[in-house]
Parts: sequence; structure tokens; C-alpha cells
Amino acid sequence: MGQTIAVLHIDRTKEQLSPLLDRTALFTYLTTNEEQIIWKKSNTSDFAPFQLVINQALYEVTMGHTPSGNHFAVFTAHEEKALRSIIEIEASMRSQQMKLFELAKSRTITKESLKETIESACETISQLIQVERVGIWLFNTSQSILEAQNIFDSRYAEHLVGDQVDDIHYPTYFEAVQSARALAIHDVATDPRVAEMYPSYFEGMGGIRSMLDAPIMMSSGIGGVLCCESFTKRVWTELDQTLVGTLADMVAFLYERIYRIEAEDRIKELAFVDQITGLPNQNAFLDTVSKRLTQTQHGTFIYLIIDQFATIQEVLGFDGGEDVLREIAKRLDEQFTKPNCVARLAIDHFILYLELPERAVFEDKLKEIKKPLLIKGQEVYVSYSFGRSDYPVHGESAQHCLQSAQIALSHGKKMGSQSISSIFNPFMKEQTKDILHTEFNLRKGLDMNEFSLYYQPQVNCVSGEVEGFEALIRWRHPEKGIIPPIEFIQHAESTGLILPIGEWVIEQAFQQLESWSIQGITTCTLSINISPRHFLHEKLLPFLKKCLRTYQVAPQQFIIEITENVAMGDYLAAQKRITDLHELGFKVSIDDFGTGFSAFIYLQHFAIDEVKIDRQFILDIESNRKSLGIVKTIVDLASLLNIKVVVEGVETEAQLQLLQAIGCKTIQGYYYARPLPTGEIEQWLHARSV
Repeated sequence: MGQTIAVLHIDRTKEQLSPLLDRTALFTYLTTNEEQIIWKKSNTSDFAPFQLVINQALYEVTMGHTPSGNHFAVFTAHEEKALRSIIEIEASMRSQQMKLFELAKSRTITKESLKETIESACETISQLIQVERVGIWLFNTSQSILEAQNIFDSRYAEHLVGDQVDDIHYPTYFEAVQSARALAIHDVATDPRVAEMYPSYFEGMGGIRSMLDAPIMMSSGIGGVLCCESFTKRVWTELDQTLVGTLADMVAFLYERIYRIEAEDRIKELAFVDQITGLPNQNAFLDTVSKRLTQTQHGTFIYLIIDQFATIQEVLGFDGGEDVLREIAKRLDEQFTKPNCVARLAIDHFILYLELPERAVFEDKLKEIKKPLLIKGQEVYVSYSFGRSDYPVHGESAQHCLQSAQIALSHGKKMGSQSISSIFNPFMKEQTKDILHTEFNLRKGLDMNEFSLYYQPQVNCVSGEVEGFEALIRWRHPEKGIIPPIEFIQHAESTGLILPIGEWVIEQAFQQLESWSIQGITTCTLSINISPRHFLHEKLLPFLKKCLRTYQVAPQQFIIEITENVAMGDYLAAQKRITDLHELGFKVSIDDFGTGFSAFIYLQHFAIDEVKIDRQFILDIESNRKSLGIVKTIVDLASLLNIKVVVEGVETEAQLQLLQAIGCKTIQGYYYARPLPTGEIEQWLHARSV
């Protein structure tokens, strides 16, 4: 199939070589060293073919002799030999490709199967390229280190792993191997691209003479190197370089597939496994339990939280808090094994799905879980609260039952803070819907300007003079009509909407005072109610200062009403806030005075300007001497402390006369006027002045 380039006669008697056939004048290029190799081979009985590099071209040399004793050497161009064996090479490559592709297609690539495939690939490459050593090396993430995943040494038929080379010692090689499709090193002793590796690396590996490397090209860049090493000098042909490049691409395909599967597994892990505890997360829980519900008629869902976990974390730190979570997760998982299921949903939230008999002994097992934890060398005692729902009574699916258990827990938490247990009841869900609906409507009401202020006068019952007004918020609902604050303020408090609502009330009150001032009404005060949450909020003082700059209103006309429980959260903060308000010129009043246990302590420790006696003492003041006595005591004490008193809820002439008799002066109630919108209150004022 190929053409013989030259045939040399070897005259062993005369010790000379002469050409019998020489198509390319090959004989003229023979060096002394090459002639000596031919003479040496002719003197042995081993006539196995060998290779020679003559004039930078590779030839295969076959020795032979005739029966008469004449010896000869036949020179065949190596390229022609490669062409003659291309069918065999292609068959081998196809076989190796099929092995790699079959493994790559498999969804269950294991470390063992990968190891076997890489070893097989290295052995095949060694045979195809006809080299003694083949290695697959991969870069680290910064491409500063190459680490051997496998090195096959055909001389000893062994596989090695773990060798490393780095760009600190071999920078020129690292640059070269990443800038060429194939790095063909015919002579490692003279090639400048591997000068830093010679002789230390090559001699340390047993005497490598030639090297052919191809980068393993990944979608993210060069991922590594396929390295072929020969212990005899080789002139790497174009076919050699093409083969190595193709084989490197096959290896790259395999690693790409492996990395993709690892990425998919990691994504799945993130999607279904809690990263701190290793428990299933909500997605995995619902998936697993949904399948269980198709095989059972009953199941129990426990939505469990750790009481005061935030405090535990503050004491132990975030790492200590995570240790607590991991230990609790471990205990739950050990106590409630399959077919039960335990998952972590949020910071300190766990969900359990239980089947009989675990459902019956849940609280007994919970006692075991409550035993002290040893965290950072100290014992940590933990309590739990939980809500429970049962399938199919409280939900037709895992999702519904999970929600029902959470609603049960939330409802139970309203009754207490620790060691709460609550079983789902349908009315809980309806109540939750009502609260949520109210919140949505409140937000919409703010956006649509559905709120307004009504004003109830405060009158001096001795002189008949109008001293001031209390501003009372009303919600003009488009469907329900006028809604009083008692029906929505609590929801506003719990959702945080009390802050924007409170600021709206303050600004409306400033606008009204400015409007009245323009009309000549300058002696009246205006009282507004501030919620405990808003009163201690950091935004209150800046907002009041902004209003003082915006509106022409004297702060002394503005009275801020608070309830007695405002100081229960932070006594010192409440004291300071009252002082700050006084410095701005505002007055502070205690609303519903006398209804709390700390009423008189307020008078002792807080700089209060006014108290408002609650209407519940006025309702039966005509028939109940105790009520009358309490009111008189408050009036006398306030007079002694120079604090103004306003009596709320006065509706009858008899009530008014009794209050006048014990020294009450400022009266607020239906006796004079109910709360009225702006237009009507101004008409009321005009009517009194006529």
C-alpha cells in the first residue's frame, strides 16, 4: 500500500553500506550516529522494526538477510506506514469513543466506573500513539496547578495518580500548553518550551525523551492536558498530533458530562436538602409525604418551632445556634424514622409527618428531645411549641395539612409564648383570613385616602369655653361605611401599618390646626392618640420636627395622648421620649387613666401634662360610690401635682353635676357633642358663638 523509500545493502565483510534503492537520496543524509545504529542492529538476531529520525523525518527500518548471508535494511516513511494502519487506528478510536459515550450517557457515573474508564482510555491512547506513558492531568480552578488524575506506564502496566506540577516551577510550559492545539516536543533536551522541566522532571520520570501534549478543552476553557511521553526520541507527525487532539476532545467530553451531573446533583441538593442540618427541606418533605398519603388513610402533621431561639442564638452566637439546630435535627430524625418524615422549613421551624404508632407517642418522644443539649461545653435547655393537623380531616393534601398545622401554631402562640400545643380548628383559618383581609383593606385604604379625622370637643363646664378637641380617626370603607378605630387599630398594630397611619393622623392634625388658626381659632388644643409602637419608634421625633417646619402651628397646641402600657416595654425609653417631646414644646397626656395597675406610678415618675379619666368610671358614677370616689381621688391628686384632668364619656346632666361638685372642669362626651367631621365641627363652633 505504501512506497519503500530506500534499501541499503550491508556488507559486513567490507564494513560498508551501499544503496540498492534510494528514491530520495536518503543515503546522503545518514549521519555517523545513524550508521552506527544500523550496524548495531544488523549484528543482532532481533530484526524487529525500529524507528530512525533522518534529516528531521521519521522512518521505520526493517532489517533482513538472504540465505547467502547478505544483509539489508528497508526504509519506509513513517507517514506511509500510518496511512496503511489508518483503518486499525480508526477502529480502535471508535471503540474507545463508544466506551466513553456510553459512560457519559449514564446517569449513575460512580467514582469506580470513572476510574476504570480513565484507565482504559489511557491504555488505548498508549497503544494508538505507541508511547510508554500516557497521563490525564487536570487544572485547579486558578489554572496554576496540574494534577494527574491517572498516568499509565505501559512498561510496568501500572496506573499512578496524584502527581502535581505548577506554574511557579514551569511557567513556560504552562503558557505553551494553553496556547496550542498540540504541543509536540521532539526532543525534551533542546526544546525551549520545556527547558525548565529538563532534566529534573524528565529524568525523574525515568528518562523521557519526547512528549506530545494536547489541551483538554472544556466549555469553561482549558480544563487540563492529555500528555503522551516517549522514552525514545520521536518526531511527532501531523497524524500523531491530530490523534492526540481528537483523543483529548473525547476525554473532555467525558469530564464535561461528569461536571454537569455533579452540578445537577448539587442543584438538586440545594433544592431538596437543608444545608445546615442535612434534613429534607420543604420541597423534599412535600414530595415524600405526598407519595406516602397515597398509601395510607391517616397521617399527622406537626409544625414545631424552638421557643426563644433568637435569644439562644444571641447567647451562643450564630455558630452555636447552628449547632443547636443540628443536634435537634439529629434527635428528631433518630426518634421519628421512616415511614415518618422530618424536615426543616425555616430558621427554627421543623415539620414532622407521623404515622401510627408514632402519632400516639409523639409528646412522650418530645420529652426525650427536650433533654439538655451540650453546646460549646455548656448545657442548653430547649422548649418547643407546635401546631398539629390530621390528614384527611384538616386537609386533603400534604400542602394543606402543612398549612393547617402552621395556622394552629400561630393561633396557639397568640395565647402564650412557650411550650404551646394547638390542634387545628377550621375557625382558625377563617380568623386568619379575616385578619389578612383587614390588612389588605388597610393598605388599600391608605393608598385610596379612605381615612378621615373626626373631632370631639373638650369643654370647660364652668365657663362653657371650648378648650380643645380630640382627633379621632375613622375609616370610610367603600362597602362597610364608617369603621371606628376599635375595629382596625389592633390589626394595624400587628402588621406595622400603625406607623404610616399614625404619621397620616399627625399631619392631618397639623393641617387642621393651621386651618383653624387662619380662621381665628387660636386658643384650642388638639389631642391625638399615638400607639405604643409608634410612640417609641425612632421616626416619631423627626416627623414631628418636619411638621413643625411645614405648618404654622405652635407645638403647645398639640397634645400627644399615650396609654399607660406604653412604658411596659422600655421604661427608660418612655421617660426620655416624654422629655424630648417637652423640649420640642409638645404636651403629653395619659389616655384611659386609672384602668391600669401602674396609673399612679406614672404620675410619680413621668412628666405628664394631662390625664384623661376613662369613661368606664363615668358610666355608673351616679349609682356607684366607688367610681365617684376613684374619680375624686384622681382629680384631687392631679390638682395637687398641677396636672390637668379631662373626663371622658360624659353623657347626662346628672353626671355633669356630680363631676362639677368634685372639682372636674374639662369635660368630653356626648353631653356636648359626639365626634364630628371637620365641616360639622366648625358649624357646631359657629352655633355656640352665636
